[in-house]
Amino acid sequence: MLFYLDEVKIAFIHNNFPAGGAERVTIDVARYLSSFEGYNIYVYASRIAEGLMTDDIRQTLVLRKIPTQAIPSKRAKAIEKYILEDGIDVLVQVTKSISGIEKIKENTGVKTVVACHGEPFWQRYAIVYRRQKGWVRKLMWTLYNKKRYEDGTLAMRKAIERTRRDYESCNAYTVLCNAYKPETAKGLGIDPDHSHIYPIENPEYPVASVNYDKEKMILFCGRFENWSKRIDRLLRIWLKVQDKLTDWRLVLVGNGEDWDRLNQLARKLGLQRISFEGRRNNVADYYNKASIVALTSETEGWGLALTEAQAHGCICIAFGCTSGIREVLSPDGECGFIVPPFDEDAYAETLLRLTSLSEEQQLAIRKQAVARRLEYRPEVIAEKWKILFDDLMKQ
Repeated sequence: MLFYLDEVKIAFIHNNFPAGGAERVTIDVARYLSSFEGYNIYVYASRIAEGLMTDDIRQTLVLRKIPTQAIPSKRAKAIEKYILEDGIDVLVQVTKSISGIEKIKENTGVKTVVACHGEPFWQRYAIVYRRQKGWVRKLMWTLYNKKRYEDGTLAMRKAIERTRRDYESCNAYTVLCNAYKPETAKGLGIDPDHSHIYPIENPEYPVASVNYDKEKMILFCGRFENWSKRIDRLLRIWLKVQDKLTDWRLVLVGNGEDWDRLNQLARKLGLQRISFEGRRNNVADYYNKASIVALTSETEGWGLALTEAQAHGCICIAFGCTSGIREVLSPDGECGFIVPPFDEDAYAETLLRLTSLSEEQQLAIRKQAVARRLEYRPEVIAEKWKILFDDLMKQ
């Protein structure tokens, strides 16, 4: 039986809002909870994209602007002030805990959640990447840090330390699939059955009218952030198959810091029938047309590009680098295609095999993927958040 209160106030912390997948999840949860009397949702954000703030979003939640994480003490003070003024019961910290959270909890009595939107210990990739960003850090990397970090042990140790701080500072720690709970617990050296780790997947909206009449288009959608998305792999894979798929084209939608470098790599490789579309607000138009959606990421917590594509009837292929990706695309060959990480030859072979399937075989995969996404409808996932919030209010 669920537990209900007369009034529950939840606040989510974001850097940019509304922006990417994590922000979309917050909006979905807010829409669902607002249908229950007494639930009020707030978002505390540093940067607000006014052009993306629809009337529906404004009516669903209350938005407060806070200082950026570049000034942590000022940010913490603003958050504490709003928690007291708004009467917040539960504070959801998206991705990681904020600086000063222990003092905020002490001064306000608020219950806290850390919502991990990556795979367990995803920070290890960011730690290595940031140590190579900028010419001073690149020099330090070459002279000193490369040998310390090249086997991954130090980066993983630091990632575990950061996750432990997040876990110990919160009342609930959410992960993106069931497999991530024991993986996180094992890394932290705790008993998963006596932990406060909660698996809650990302939701996906059903598509009202799925287009199964696809073009011979292979699509990538996402940030041009090569340390995590590794689009360079996809470009090399396209080089391996482009002469055998002469009636197919590769389309890349998105933008980011590595846009210029990846464009230059495409020209250097002499890639054909490839299009860099840039950032688009009408991504659904691309999903409606694309036959295949391809990811070649180094790390993915859940892969919203994959679930969005499946909901639109696309066949997805990705390296099985995380439990999240494997869960999204399983069963392999029936709801998508999972390639051993990070075998580019195997990926190319799988892509050729996929494109050679009959229309009937492809249609069966598309329909199975669409059906699988219905298991993760926003109301299903948001109900898991509601159960968590109700449990916290009973503590």
